[in-house]
Formats: sequence, C-alpha cells, structure tokens
Amino acid sequence: MSASPLYVKLTGMTWEHVRGHGCLLASDPFLQSHLGITVDWTARSLLAFGDQKIEEFYQDFDLMVIDYPHIPDAVAAGTVLPFEDFVSAADLDQLAQESVGGSHHSYLFRNKHWALALDAASQVSAYRPDRADSAPLTWNDAKEIGKAGKLLWPYKPVDAFSTFATLCAQLGAPLAGGIASGKGFIDNQIAAEALELMIEFTHLVPDFCATFNPIDTAEALADDGPYSHALALYGYTNYGRVGFRKNLLSYDDIPSFDGQASGACLGGTGIAVSSATKNPEAAFKAALTLAKGDVQSTVYTKAGGQPGNLRAWKSRECNEITNYFFRNTLRTLERAWIRPPVIGWPDIQMEISKIVHPSLVAKKLSGKEINSISVLYDQFAEVE
Repeated sequence: MSASPLYVKLTGMTWEHVRGHGCLLASDPFLQSHLGITVDWTARSLLAFGDQKIEEFYQDFDLMVIDYPHIPDAVAAGTVLPFEDFVSAADLDQLAQESVGGSHHSYLFRNKHWALALDAASQVSAYRPDRADSAPLTWNDAKEIGKAGKLLWPYKPVDAFSTFATLCAQLGAPLAGGIASGKGFIDNQIAAEALELMIEFTHLVPDFCATFNPIDTAEALADDGPYSHALALYGYTNYGRVGFRKNLLSYDDIPSFDGQASGACLGGTGIAVSSATKNPEAAFKAALTLAKGDVQSTVYTKAGGQPGNLRAWKSRECNEITNYFFRNTLRTLERAWIRPPVIGWPDIQMEISKIVHPSLVAKKLSGKEINSISVLYDQFAEVE
C-alpha cells in the first residue's frame, strides 16, 4: 500500500452556499495535484458574511473570502496581507486583464490589492423563460410588469441600500461621488428621485419582498407562483442550471433609465490572505491559483461557482451550463458602480439600510430620509 501524499494544510473561511462553498471544495483536488496544498474550508451564514467584522475571525484562518467594501477596514485593522508583496506583477497584471468589469480593481486600497476577485456579481434582472421572452430594458418597462402583478424586487434592508446606490449611480450622482469636490455624500435631488422610484415599486410588488434577499427572490421566481420577472437582485448562476430548481431562470441586464445597463451596484467576493497565517507562501499560491482562469473556467464554475475571471464568463461551456448567465449579464458587470474604498463604509451602508427600509415598508417617505443619509459619511467614514 502506498503512503498517502502529504499536503500543506491551510484553513479557509467562506460563505454558506454552493456558490461560496461547494465550488471551493470541488477545487481542492486541483490545489492538491498542482500545488501540494489542501484547504479546510469553513462556511458561515450569508448574514454573518455581510455583517461580521474581519478582525473578529481572521486569526483562525489562512485564507478568507470577503466582500470588497470590507477591505479598507480590514487593512486598517491589520488583518490582511497585500498581494504585491508576495505575488509577481505579471500575475497581477494578468488578473487585471482577465477581470470581469471592475472586480479586480475593487480590491485595490492604498495602491495595493488585498484580495483577488474570486466571484463576480452585480444587481441584474431575472425572468422565467417559459413565461417571458426578455427582461425589462428600462424602469418604465418594469413598472408595466409590476402593474400586471408579475414582478418581484428584494428590498430587505441591505438590498434596499443596493438599489438606492444603483439608482443614484444611474442618475449620475453615485454615493460619495461629490466628496472630493465638496458637493457632499449625496446629491439631494438625485437621492430624492431614487427614493421616490423605490417607493413607487413597493406598490408594484408583493409586501413579502420587504423581507426578501436575492436568494429568496430567485426561489420564489423559480417556484410555481404567478411571477415572471424580478429586478435589482444580485445574480446567481445556480438558478440558470438545469435541475437546480423545478423551473429554470434566465438572467439579463439590470433595467436603467436609458437602456444602457450602467451603474448597477457591484458585488462579488475576493479571496484574501490573513495576516495571522503561519504559511503565507502557500496561502498566496492557493489564492492566486483559485483566481486564475484555469480553475475558474473549469471545476470552479462547474461545481456551482460564479467566477470573477473573464475567461470563465466568455467560455462557451460555462455559458451553456448556466443558461447563458455570463453572456447575458456581462454588459451590466462591465458598467457596474464600485462602492468607494472608504474606512467605515460597511457601517455607512448599514445605516443607509436602516433609514431607507422603514420608508419602503411604510410605502411613503417621511421627509427626513435625505438629511439623515447626507450626514452619514461625516459620522462613520475615516478620512485618510
């Protein structure tokens, strides 16, 4: 009997979903055969993934899958290591060229990359191809679907923030866009237009949408209910895969005011190396390999992942197994809005969620929302 191979063992933290966990488990044999490295992945809930501060868990892991708005806080807390110090410029340049939209750039802070794009997403649209031929091109098109009682839109607090941010960007005044010029965190008129449109849509979708996230919404759309479309939800390739749910979904560009699908709030995740790792060389090798096209366009995507590498998004095979998710939403990803690299940003977006959501539940504005949102940057952001 031959002895079992000895691998360098790392620990990793990710989020609990086939898109966040299953694809990494499936990729481990590649790391073993090519690098002699294996990663023991721990998955935490989507809620914890979005809310828990990295300094609360980084000491327990070598690798961490994290959301890019958390990068500045993580750097300030000394919890992550920069890729420029361990990975060649040629490798980073290659990943930049193969990035889906601004995914690679979103992990840049203080002139260094603190994670690599592992997963790419933004707010997009979804529809039932057995009930409709296409997604709405504009918000006015979406209103007509809502009037027919066939529309879903997730506006759980954090998703309410994302839609607000998307609309402000589409209207030409992205959040924090006026800080450098002294014009402030928001443009009051644009922010009011965005909120008013959101209130309008609360009257066009079921009340349960106030508690729904994109997964809940995709589940409802894939079920046997009366709905044909969903808008402003982060895409999940899983629902475009035959057999994942009873009914197949198609994803497409986000609605916009001009039909150009720009300004959608960029999501996705990156893989970072913890500053507490005892084996940085192995950790950076594993992270780089998982982010490259060889893994991303093969085993990672086949196992339910949603890659951040453009080679996978343009792969014929990856598109065929996801009902052409990648081809149909790439324009939106390429034109997506990147949340600014600000220390304190997770707190800012959480506070916006708390301000916006009650008004959406009430289906009317109190008149205090704009003033409350406009002061958040000064309250929570740390100026460099």
